[in-house]
Amino acid sequence: MATATSSGEAVRPGAMAVAKELCGLMGYCVVVEERYMDAITAYSGSGPAFALVFFEALLLAGLKVGLPRDVALELAIHTLTGTARLLEEAKAHPAELRDMVITPGGVTIEGVHVLERAGFRAIIMDAVNETFRKSAEITKVLNAERAPGGHQG
Repeated sequence: MATATSSGEAVRPGAMAVAKELCGLMGYCVVVEERYMDAITAYSGSGPAFALVFFEALLLAGLKVGLPRDVALELAIHTLTGTARLLEEAKAHPAELRDMVITPGGVTIEGVHVLERAGFRAIIMDAVNETFRKSAEITKVLNAERAPGGHQG
């Protein structure tokens, strides 16, 4: 789990350290400037849904090529968690690790080519951008309601 927190003007000294410690009990926690919160809502808050859509597609792909459901599910889980662990431990750019899997003229490049042709990365970026836009829109409405003279109800 990943959490982001930020402090406003009303936060007392030391409160952010307590907030970060509490959030850290659930997993990764980062303290950022308030201006990044809509982006983090879109990226990290909505990210699990995007990852699960990909996960489900991978599971369905396993079924399509004839794998038994339980095998496809377990392989998808371990493929994705193992890849995430590798990325975290290697401290390398994802493209570097991807290139280690691709062999010239091999099977993986064929699948990567299909993803590129379909605009897979652009689709992900567009999804995050749209959730960012919506989050910023909601924040604007909420801030207007909280402003002096704004609607409080």
